[in-house]
Amino acid sequence: MYWDLKKCLSYSALFNFIIGNRGGGKTYGSKKYVIERFLKTGEQFIYLRRYKQEFKRKNEFFKAVCSEFPETKFEIKGNTIYINDETAGFFVPLSTSKIEKSTEYPNVTTVIFDEFIIDKGTYHYLADEVICFLEFYETVARTRNNVKVFFLSNAITISNPYFLYFNLSLPYQAKIKCKNDVLIELVANKDFIDYKKNTRFGKLISGTEYSNYAIDNKFLRDNTNFIEKKSGI
Repeated sequence: MYWDLKKCLSYSALFNFIIGNRGGGKTYGSKKYVIERFLKTGEQFIYLRRYKQEFKRKNEFFKAVCSEFPETKFEIKGNTIYINDETAGFFVPLSTSKIEKSTEYPNVTTVIFDEFIIDKGTYHYLADEVICFLEFYETVARTRNNVKVFFLSNAITISNPYFLYFNLSLPYQAKIKCKNDVLIELVANKDFIDYKKNTRFGKLISGTEYSNYAIDNKFLRDNTNFIEKKSGI
């Protein structure tokens, strides 16, 4: 019922933009994946957010997923994530990443960039943000070809710096597409949608714009009011 990385990973893309309805399992699935990778191979990960203020609750990072690993010890010290007393990952704010260009992450093979799309009225994108991210990626990957990024977001708007920079468009009559090492996946599992629509809250918001966004994965700030079917003229 929740998002599964297997289909996404089968494309082996470097940049993976995952757009999904709220509660669809994007962050949970990503965390589970990097934990499993570390336990199996020792490969490390980075959990990236835009501003350091977004790490206020970082001590709860494993709260939801730890039950999947009952024999595993999780610990967070500062901005370092430990699993079974070994360094497994790092918390990094993109806003300060430029001052860490000399920092090396030779064992990091996955970056999770959570909530990469911002809604209006919240935080602002960084100045020249995409270049800032690419500089950060270069710092992590160097000349390695095995560092994947999962850009995670709810369906806020397709008008965002990353889609504009890479000239990305949504999959047409499909949920996933991949080109030039960039993948876009729209996560909208029918079983999960039906389940949420039948909750008390789901029924309460039925037929509203918020329901379209939070449950059906329709973009909240985008509409097709000015788009019509092409005429035969």
